[in-house]
Amino acid sequence: MSKKLKLKNNPRGGDNNGKHAKAEERFKDSDSLHSENQASLIDLSVVSDPQLIVILKGLQKRDPKTKEKALDNLVTYIDESEDQIDESILIVWVQFYPQLTVEFSRRQRMLAHKIQGDLFKIFQRQSAKQLKSSIGPWLGGIYDNDKSVARAAVLAFESVFPTDEKRKQVFQVFHVQILEYIKKALAARDTHSASDEKYFSATDLELKVTREIACGVHLLSYLLDITAPEAIHKQQYDYAEIIISETIWKSITNSDPFLSRACLCLIMQLAYNFTSWLIPLQKHLGRYLIANGLMNIPNGAISDYLDCLIVITRLYPEAWTMSEETGEPSLELLLAFVSQGSRFSGPKFWQHVELLIEKLPENILNINEAQPISKISDALKNGIMTENRMTVDAATDAYLSLMAYVLTVSELSEIQATALKFATDFSQRYLIADDDLGKKIGSDGTARSISSFVRNIIPENDALAITLWNKLVTWVTEILENPSMTDEANKKLQITRWIALAKRIGSIPEEYAKRIEFGASIRKIARLAISMIQSLDGTLIFTAFFLENLLKEFFALAKSDSDALRVLNEFAVDTIPALISSVSYKHLINIWVLIELGLNNSEHTFRSFRSILTTILASSLVELKDSILVYFLQEIKPIKASLNPFEDLERYVLLKADSIFESGSQQDWDVVIACLLNERAVISSDNAIEIIRKLTRESLYDSDYENVFFRNLIVVAQQNLPILAAFIKTEDGSRFSSRLWQVTETPDDASASANAIRKCLEGQLHISQSEDASDLFGSLANAILRDVETNPESTCESMVTRTLSLWESANLEVKAVLSPRILFLQNGSLKQFIDIAFARPLAPSVSLINIIGGAMYLCNDATEPTQDTTTARIEFTYATPSNDMKLFRIVAYILQLLEKIDVLSYLPYADQLNLFLTLQQAAELAKDSININGSGRIPSLFAVEDLVNGTDDLLQITEKAKTLLETKCGLFSLQSIHKESFSSLAADDKKLPEAAQDDIQFMTDFVSEIGKRTRESHVSGFYAARVLASLVAYLAEDSDFSSKDADALFENLGLRRSKDTLANTAFFEGLSKYIGTMTTTDRLRNEVASDILGLRPATLFIEGLKKVVVLNSLVHNIDDESVVLFPPQRAVMLMRRILDMAPQGSAENLALRAEATKLLNAILPAVKDLYGEHWTKIISSIAASLTICEMRIESDEVTPLLFHSLKLFARVNAFQSDNDDIADALSEDTTISDSLLRILSASLNLGDRSQARLLCDSTLSRQILDISIDKIADPVPLFPILAVESEPLQKTVLKLASRAIPAVQESLAVEAALDTHGVFNIELPVELLSLVMSVPEEIEGVFVLEEIMTAGMTSQMRSYLYTWKLIFEYLDHAPFALKTKYIASLKEGDYIETLLNLIASLLSLDSGKPIDASKFSFTRFDPDEYVGSAKRELQWVLLHIYYMSLHHVPSMVRKWWSEIRNRQLSIAVEGFTQKYFSPTLIGIELHAVQNRLAESGVADEDENLEVKVSHVLREVAAVYTIDEQTMEMVVRIPSSFPLHDVQVDGVKRVGVKENQWRAWLLASQSVITSQNGTIVDALSLFRRNVSLHFEGVTECAICYSILHQDRSLPSKRCQTCKNKFHAGCLFKWFQSANASTCPLCRQPFSFGR
Repeated sequence: MSKKLKLKNNPRGGDNNGKHAKAEERFKDSDSLHSENQASLIDLSVVSDPQLIVILKGLQKRDPKTKEKALDNLVTYIDESEDQIDESILIVWVQFYPQLTVEFSRRQRMLAHKIQGDLFKIFQRQSAKQLKSSIGPWLGGIYDNDKSVARAAVLAFESVFPTDEKRKQVFQVFHVQILEYIKKALAARDTHSASDEKYFSATDLELKVTREIACGVHLLSYLLDITAPEAIHKQQYDYAEIIISETIWKSITNSDPFLSRACLCLIMQLAYNFTSWLIPLQKHLGRYLIANGLMNIPNGAISDYLDCLIVITRLYPEAWTMSEETGEPSLELLLAFVSQGSRFSGPKFWQHVELLIEKLPENILNINEAQPISKISDALKNGIMTENRMTVDAATDAYLSLMAYVLTVSELSEIQATALKFATDFSQRYLIADDDLGKKIGSDGTARSISSFVRNIIPENDALAITLWNKLVTWVTEILENPSMTDEANKKLQITRWIALAKRIGSIPEEYAKRIEFGASIRKIARLAISMIQSLDGTLIFTAFFLENLLKEFFALAKSDSDALRVLNEFAVDTIPALISSVSYKHLINIWVLIELGLNNSEHTFRSFRSILTTILASSLVELKDSILVYFLQEIKPIKASLNPFEDLERYVLLKADSIFESGSQQDWDVVIACLLNERAVISSDNAIEIIRKLTRESLYDSDYENVFFRNLIVVAQQNLPILAAFIKTEDGSRFSSRLWQVTETPDDASASANAIRKCLEGQLHISQSEDASDLFGSLANAILRDVETNPESTCESMVTRTLSLWESANLEVKAVLSPRILFLQNGSLKQFIDIAFARPLAPSVSLINIIGGAMYLCNDATEPTQDTTTARIEFTYATPSNDMKLFRIVAYILQLLEKIDVLSYLPYADQLNLFLTLQQAAELAKDSININGSGRIPSLFAVEDLVNGTDDLLQITEKAKTLLETKCGLFSLQSIHKESFSSLAADDKKLPEAAQDDIQFMTDFVSEIGKRTRESHVSGFYAARVLASLVAYLAEDSDFSSKDADALFENLGLRRSKDTLANTAFFEGLSKYIGTMTTTDRLRNEVASDILGLRPATLFIEGLKKVVVLNSLVHNIDDESVVLFPPQRAVMLMRRILDMAPQGSAENLALRAEATKLLNAILPAVKDLYGEHWTKIISSIAASLTICEMRIESDEVTPLLFHSLKLFARVNAFQSDNDDIADALSEDTTISDSLLRILSASLNLGDRSQARLLCDSTLSRQILDISIDKIADPVPLFPILAVESEPLQKTVLKLASRAIPAVQESLAVEAALDTHGVFNIELPVELLSLVMSVPEEIEGVFVLEEIMTAGMTSQMRSYLYTWKLIFEYLDHAPFALKTKYIASLKEGDYIETLLNLIASLLSLDSGKPIDASKFSFTRFDPDEYVGSAKRELQWVLLHIYYMSLHHVPSMVRKWWSEIRNRQLSIAVEGFTQKYFSPTLIGIELHAVQNRLAESGVADEDENLEVKVSHVLREVAAVYTIDEQTMEMVVRIPSSFPLHDVQVDGVKRVGVKENQWRAWLLASQSVITSQNGTIVDALSLFRRNVSLHFEGVTECAICYSILHQDRSLPSKRCQTCKNKFHAGCLFKWFQSANASTCPLCRQPFSFGR
């Protein structure tokens, strides 16, 4: 029979208990299976490949690592040389292979099997002759005790013999060789030499042998299984030799479970399939299997051993007799074996033991003798004591089953009595649990086993069963009648076990239960327990505990008798209320519930309920009363349907709720919660709601109370959610739900509890679709609406999520009611707030940044010129949210909600249109808010702690509204707009359909709705017109739309004749890309121009604004210069008329003046080539407008005029090269440039800037930069403008100041040089120092680096860094003396330290991952150059400022670095500086020296001085020649310059004292290190010291230098000792000595000459 080769009976190796005999003593046969010495004798001469020979020699070594490496190399060799490999390798390999398969190393065995398979697969048929010698070890490897090795052998074998048929043939063909391998494996002995112990221990070597034997045994089992009987018979002598081998029989008890199990499986196989083979070997069975096995079987083979023992007992019972010939009685050995327990072999052990004992031959176990039964009992008890909780039940069951077996089989009453005694004693020990056995068998499994014992013996001998049950009843009766307070806890355990046992016995068949009178016994015990409780007044807890558990299990039996029922009834009505305050109250309450539940009488239950409650509430012990009350209310759940609210209890609980937070008692909470859980049963629903209301009002927004409230309320939400839902429908409940959701989004202590309650409510919504469901939904919705309007701590996402939860839980009917509520239509808030916004005058600056420009002036209520419109700024405050904030919060919420669900479709159609338009208008309002707040920071609409600018929230509103509009358009096009939509004859009360058929109809009606608003010419119409313009612009982007379509649209809608100016302007702006090429608009432009020219003087300012605005919308956005707007002559006439609208010096009607200036800007290109006096008028008009703006610069009213005037001035400037009149007019004007500078200076007085004002700043900046620098006499007045929150102005000031500072420095340098008396005080401008004292707010305290870098150059950051840039500009252009005074100004404060700390933080130097400065040109900075992102711009400025610091104030940077206490930061700064900045700065210093030499350098000033520069060595050498002798000084620059000082060394000294020479060197070094001088400065000082010395000038007696660091000579002479001193040195001496005495003679110093 063909079978697939598989790993059979091959578990992993088990434990290796026991000691192994030495190999020399166990295996003495010299003919070992594989001798390791043979490996060294293998002839390798047949192999020709040298590489292969080296590998094979490695296999001849004894060292395991060497062998393993050789095997690895052989695998690689075979893989790489598969096609060229020689057959000689196979010849040699099969000699190595047998030994390698039994090596101790698992990896060696795995590799050996792999190589075996690879080679035989390569050579295939040629390998057949080599298979004889290796087939046995190969097949044996399949049964290796290591699974990975076995798997390797299997894979190798199956790869060579891939089919079942081929594998079967292998066993047939090599049957003899396999048997030979098995015989050799069984005869294997230790063949290791003495040197083997160098690598393996004796234990390891023994394991190697046992594994080889086990493989042979397993292979024999498989061979017997698949080999045909004829083939087995043919080799019967070989099989007989193997079977009788003592190795197999002795190996049964081998300490290695792997080998032991292999032998046991073989014996079972022989017993089943070759029964006759073992008949002659029964002596072996008795000796080795039974006698020796019972004593020595390893733990890992116990289960297999018992299986085998049962088979042998059944088939060869005589073997037990044979085993007694060894001298030890078999039964004694078996019981000794059992007494050791299962030894982790599992529950089956005891099942096998039970079966084995029952199958023992009668001559071994005589069931009618008392002594063997007693021994069996003792052995099993001893075994039970060794078991764990997983097996003890099986052991217990085996014990009682054997006792039952003895009772039913034995015919002697004495034996039966003995077995019953053992069983009874066992049962009582289970109940008493006071000894080790009783504690061990305490599980329910023992009760089940005792019950089985009873059930098994009743059919044969019910008298014995009755005896056992009566003893159990007597035992519990004695427990009840003899109470003891000292061991109550132990008695509870005993009672619990007795109840469990009784329950098991009671489950036997009813017929059997009657035979032992089970029911009568239970009733008797119940009456006794009741009597004991009454007599002891409930003082003994365990008695009540027993009765409770008894009734819980046997109430039906207890009440089955009328007398018993009466006793129970009296106990419930009379006894329990009377004893309810006793220590047994918990059990008494449980007993009462059981009785009332069993009696099922509502009237009886409520009567006794009131009686119990009255007794409890009357108690004077408050704590005990509350404890009893809580427990009572918790336990009445099964009978709640029979109860009604109790007035006394309601009053008591309401009082508790009033003072619960003040008392802080958890017991009070327990009482309240227990009542809420039993609402309707103990308190009414109204009172329950009132309790929650009180708790809510007391706790909300008080973090401590709130945490306690939510934590306790979880239970109510989980167990009585309807009452909480009913509360939420109230007004207080709405506030509660709002706060609940808010708390779930915060990380405080109450959030977990609040989240649990929230989940319960959300689950309730899914099932709450009853008639009052809309009330609950409405209440939750109202809470959401309140949060949207006024709760700044809730995010928009969270409120939308809450709404979605409601929506998804609602059915269609509820959704119809819910939709207008959640869209703020029902409460009218949305309409209220947008109406308030529309009622406010528009800020004039809005005309610059909205799509329809100056059309805002056409609204009847748009602006009031006399009103200060700065009040139009939208204010945001969290204490009292403004109407604007509420509006935008509502709109943001609705837009985000509409992204998730289609709520609109549930509204009436008219409401859909109105809401849709309102949202679009609100988006336009959001754009205006962004403009008006401009550079000012708008707080986030949601979440106070959010650092994100609220501008992002407003931008989101505009984007979402735009997306909503574009999505709704669908197939709608401009051609779909009805002519009546913007007709003055259109009816505003046109009846709308109930619903739109599609999006086209919806958008058509939507546009008609816009037409209604624009015809009103109010602010609402203005915003509607802006929505229309955006819609038209979007639709006009259609690729199929053209100028012809635009013309057709104009004609179709009658726009030329329409009086709806707002709508007309919207269409003009929306179609701006086609305006220049449309015939209709060209005609309309000229018509409007003619209207303007024809205006009467009386109506010039009244009608003029309207006409100018319309004409601007027709000409303003035409960028194509080829389009001729007007004929030249008409253009000139129009220009003159427009100039008349803005008379010089008039500040009236600023709106008209602004729009007229805007129109002039569009007309100028048409007349730029025309000469005339009008150019002078235009320049004068610009000057007049700028003067007006200058006077009212702080008012938003002049913003449009300022912008258009600046744009007009820029355009006139651009045309002056084409027209001499323009150039002459500009040259004659002397006021515009002054006005521009005054406007720039006046900008300092503005607060936050709107976007429109920032546009003005940008335009102003471009014009100012064209002004001659001569106009700026002093840049200092410009410096405060750096603090203005306007990027264009900050950049302009930086550029202007950078251009002006060099000229100022030249003047200061001259004055300083002429100041011989030191009265000229020079320092850095105070304005700059005050600015660097103002550190940007965003980096004060703890900040998030990523947020700062992402924000980039904020206004404050730009102001701070630009100020430092200008400070370094002062230093850059200052001579040494002036620079010294500037640096002294910096040293007076911690300015530079603050700067450097900021740079270190923002450049991530303190994180250890600084930026790559090589990617930036840090030696320069251009504010107008774009570097890719705001983050990179900030990094560039920081790097540049750091570079300037190192370059101009290196000593201050060095001092800051040396004082860094953070070693990691110090190392990072040094590495960062040395890597990126030091090479550049060193190069600058060396090149400065070279440049000075190339000009009129240091050496040229004195022919005796020679200077040499080495870039490689970073050195500058100064050689001074004196009378053919040289003095030499070297300045060495460190690689980490300037963080480390330069080193000034004297190489050679001539004619100078040592102390004076060192003073010169020190002074030269100090110029660089302490005074921020250069190497050129140091060389100059050195040259002058040397030259003056040899000229005879006396050195200072303090510093020994001739020249002081401030370049002064020793000028202060002591009148006593005549020594001279530097004034600076002498001043320091006076300070340190605290006296004005001469340092040398110590006489009072006189400053006379």
